[in-house]
Amino acid sequence: MPRQLRIACIGGESTGKSTLAQALAAAVHGIVVTEALRAFVEEHGRTPLREEQRSILLAQRLREEHAANQHPHAHVICDPATLMTAVYSQMYFDDDSLHDDAAVFARDYDALLWCRPDIPWVAEPGLHDGPQFRDQADALLAAWVNELAPGGCVLEITGAHGRIPLAHQLLKAEFGSVWQPEAAGQST
Repeated sequence: MPRQLRIACIGGESTGKSTLAQALAAAVHGIVVTEALRAFVEEHGRTPLREEQRSILLAQRLREEHAANQHPHAHVICDPATLMTAVYSQMYFDDDSLHDDAAVFARDYDALLWCRPDIPWVAEPGLHDGPQFRDQADALLAAWVNELAPGGCVLEITGAHGRIPLAHQLLKAEFGSVWQPEAAGQST
């Protein structure tokens, strides 16, 4: 592999970020960096407080750095990007204090895959709030996306069907042979 790519999924809850991240990583033998927020909720049995948001953002960033360093020949797929913590902090606490850090961290991704809310919302007990929150997160992302990734690569993932092939197509168009999924039936 000529170089490691760091790809991050963004989007509100229940927009297919985890499904997409897992499928992309499997196709290119990449590594998925899972969500620090989800780990926090599972460990503490509650959602984080306002004052805990920064530590979650930094924990996500550390997970990404660790994965990139431990797997230098694998693409790193972040589920989600650190900036989602800043979006949630803005949504739930009217707190924009993480915005600047999120903007800095967003510049380190080679691409942001923006999973849009055009698929059915699916409840996940204890973790999801509802489709209105998903739409609110998408609206915040729409306002922030150009600022958070100036000159960067933001690829919109849409449609109820074919989101994974669409992501492959967009990544291949953007990165050429650096993004090379295994051919069907090929074994390693």
